[in-house]
Formats: sequence, C-alpha cells, structure tokens
Amino acid sequence: MEGLDPKLVKKLKEKISKELLQKEKETVEYWFKELEALYNKNHQTLAELKSDLRRFLDRMKNRLEIIKTKGI
Repeated sequence: MEGLDPKLVKKLKEKISKELLQKEKETVEYWFKELEALYNKNHQTLAELKSDLRRFLDRMKNRLEIIKTKGI
C-alpha cells in the first residue's frame, strides 16, 4: 500500500470493519429470531421438535453452500 495516504487507508479499514460488523450483527439477529421462533413453538412430541430442528439445520446448511459456491 505504498503511495497511499495512511490516513485514508486507516479510514477505509475502519469503514470496512464497521460494515462487516454490521452485517454480522444482522446475520446473527436473523438466525437468532428464527431459532427463537422454533424454541417458542409448542411442540407436542419430541419427533415434531426434531423435525423442526432438522429443517432449521437444513436451511442453515443450504445457506452455507450458497455462500461457498459464490466464493465468499
């Protein structure tokens, strides 16, 4: 990064760090709400709970696969 203004580089790093933190916060909040809804659901049997947990895990796995294929 020779030739670049150190103040500019620092500012850009701070901005990117802040944006990444915001995206992470949004992601964690989304999955937290999804899991909380699952937790609050009135499951009648253990099988129902396991089925909902399996769907939840499959959704997370699918999302990770999409992210991996995009090269992120």
